[in-house]
Amino acid sequence: MEIAFDFNPVDEAKKLIAGDWVEYAQCAKAWKALGDFCEDLSQNIKTGNKALDSSWNGNAADAAYIYFDTLAKDLAEMKESFVALQKNYEKTYQEVWNAAEACGDLLSGILDTAAMVGLTALAGASTSFTLFGPAIAAGAVAGEVIAMINMWSKLTTTISALQTAINGSVGIVSGITASIESKTIAFPLPGSAYNSPVA
Repeated sequence: MEIAFDFNPVDEAKKLIAGDWVEYAQCAKAWKALGDFCEDLSQNIKTGNKALDSSWNGNAADAAYIYFDTLAKDLAEMKESFVALQKNYEKTYQEVWNAAEACGDLLSGILDTAAMVGLTALAGASTSFTLFGPAIAAGAVAGEVIAMINMWSKLTTTISALQTAINGSVGIVSGITASIESKTIAFPLPGSAYNSPVA
């Protein structure tokens, strides 16, 4: 390994893909739950609004109906934002999983090749009494070292592509959360408490 690299590729790969990605994937469930909550709350408000409208008339009743109808629609729209977050988190986790699998295969290849280099070098040393044994072993070692370097290059390319995907995901999440924030700020609020003229 030291012939090909001045670092331990296994440790370096772990650093590059570090993170608790299983916990990250759990966030998708939380986003789904929030989306389901928004949908359920929206339906409850719609049902209550219809019941209220059937038994209450007048200007205040009309204003209340419009208020609750708008609130229910805003909550229903927010569900879509949470679903988008859920899908984005699931997609990112899948990309990390695929990259980790590919990196694992490449690391296995590097370690297997390193073992072959060691065996080839030993074979060359054991045939040092001939003129050709060490030369053939050196040529084989050089070829295997190049193969190890090429596998590391593929691994870093895979991780680079993953980093690009994660950066894109962060941008999408920022956009969705900004949209959720603006929708939340725009939620209709009652202008003032209602005081019945009859009371």
